[in-house]
Amino acid sequence: MTTLRGVPMTFLRINYQLLRIPLQFVEYVAITQLDERAPARLAYEQLLIRCDRAAAYFLDDENADGRAAELHRHTTAVRAGIARRQQQVDADSATLLDLQRARFHQRRHPRRATDPA
Repeated sequence: MTTLRGVPMTFLRINYQLLRIPLQFVEYVAITQLDERAPARLAYEQLLIRCDRAAAYFLDDENADGRAAELHRHTTAVRAGIARRQQQVDADSATLLDLQRARFHQRRHPRRATDPA
């Protein structure tokens, strides 16, 4: 049995589902064609998460809450992978810089490099 208060919420949920159709269309047609690490894709997915979280909170929409949670888990994993790759690049760059610095000092001061400490 639907209460009088439940009718407007049901109407709002239906409107949100209708609003989300073009968002899903853009996601399926354009966004999924991008690499999952592409900034545009991550930004669009963040927009969907925020919309679904708002619908879950204001409209008590469990489906929107589930979609937001699933998409958040996925984007979090992607962002963690990006961060790990960047840390590896930074570490490799620091190692290369140290090697180049040592070679520079060895060429600049050849005796110091061969003298015992």
